[in-house]
Amino acid sequence: MMPKILSTAELEQVYDLFAETIDATPEGMRPLMLTKLALALANLVGDPAKIQAAVAAAARDL
Repeated sequence: MMPKILSTAELEQVYDLFAETIDATPEGMRPLMLTKLALALANLVGDPAKIQAAVAAAARDL
């Protein structure tokens, strides 16, 4: 399990931002936008082990 750093309210704000951005992106460009977002966030995290854990958590139970 990943540690919870953001509050529930902050996570909801981030979720809304992601959802609005995805909806505003042309459908065919969404995979590219999400890849660019993932790389930008990975760069901010700056820790390959944390990034690997986040990828595993996101892929779990799809």
